[in-house]
Amino acid sequence: MASIISEKSLDIVRATAPVVKENALKITGTFYPKMLGRNPWLFDFFNESNQRAGRQAGAFSEFLSGNTTGEDLAMGSAQQKTLADAIIAYALNIDNLDELSETVTRIAHKHCALGIKPEHYQIVHDNLMEAIGEVLGSAVTADVAAAWSEAVMALAKIFIDVESKLYNETEKTQWSGNREFIITEIIQETSNVSSFRFKPTDSQGTCPFTPGQYVTVYEKPAGREYFAPRHYTVTSEPGDEYYQISVKKLEDPAAPEDPSHDGVMSGYLHSAKVNDKVHLGPIFGPNLMASGDNSRVAAFVSVGIGITPTVAMLQSALEVRPRAAVFHADTNGTSHPFRKHLEEKLSEAGGILSYSYARPEAEDEKSAYYSGGKLTGEKIVRTLKAANIDATKGTDYFVCCGPRSTQPIVNELVDQGVPMECIHLEYFGPFQSASL
Repeated sequence: MASIISEKSLDIVRATAPVVKENALKITGTFYPKMLGRNPWLFDFFNESNQRAGRQAGAFSEFLSGNTTGEDLAMGSAQQKTLADAIIAYALNIDNLDELSETVTRIAHKHCALGIKPEHYQIVHDNLMEAIGEVLGSAVTADVAAAWSEAVMALAKIFIDVESKLYNETEKTQWSGNREFIITEIIQETSNVSSFRFKPTDSQGTCPFTPGQYVTVYEKPAGREYFAPRHYTVTSEPGDEYYQISVKKLEDPAAPEDPSHDGVMSGYLHSAKVNDKVHLGPIFGPNLMASGDNSRVAAFVSVGIGITPTVAMLQSALEVRPRAAVFHADTNGTSHPFRKHLEEKLSEAGGILSYSYARPEAEDEKSAYYSGGKLTGEKIVRTLKAANIDATKGTDYFVCCGPRSTQPIVNELVDQGVPMECIHLEYFGPFQSASL
């Protein structure tokens, strides 16, 4: 991924990267209210819940209605942190953009799943440059502004090119835009997790995909004028005559009585019935199972509903890897989805299975797979070593633990001697880096 900006601009971006890094969250906290306030239709692409500062500062709609200031939203939201990380990574790797190829691919898949188009990048550029000017003030000379403008548009071109290829490939193998499906079956996995099976109403059947990819639900619950679609891992297998997603019904812990925040789409799906129609976008997502080396053991590490990528990729791992292991943390066995499925798959293949429950019930403690205490990197490595597995260089780790759990577990794995190149991350919520 060669640099496509001038040497003069490269020099300026290198020189100013530290001050941009220091102020990245202020910049993105200024940028998002500015851009979305001017263009509320962009809420069709940005998850409103991810915009709330600290996930507690009130719905972004309050900002639009004048009840909340941009300052209240300036720090700490998940989406702002994601963009801040991206700006910093881009600036620090401006000399070697190949280092960002994996991140670009991940974000490009998300963009395509949302339907991002080339013309949207100009809107981002204009509002981001204005935010940089406001936050950094007199430090943004004409030359600095020109250099960063060139760099931002160069990054936009990288995304536009990658996304164009993805759109073209997907249109050939799947479909473009959203497609109508009918719910043919709803399976109650736990008290708050259900699996939904969809078949297309056009009788054209399902399309090929890679285990671990996600499908996008395009619906506007509660009569919303603007509402970003949601992505869900496909938990059916390629070749099935239906697509399946498995959804946890969520409540916003900051405002459980207010359905306008988290859980709008999950609540919408959990209220759906067999024969209801739903619109789905094409399946996107990088091939996570291609990460690492097939000669290594595959260890899946998940918390809560993060188990869905494990379920999606486990069969593939059992077919191509020498061995597989699953480490899952949940509240207890009753809240643990796909428990029987995992036990059947891994017992047949001689795999390793370990459950860690925050509030185990009496029956949980009788299980041969239950492990007392919390899920940690040390526990994972210890368990693998006890099974005579090289837990450092001989194992690839596929981690889907949510924003609070991912970083600690990654840090603990690295502390145990696991190289970062053996740790592969899946996400629910906005993409974030897991740096040490």
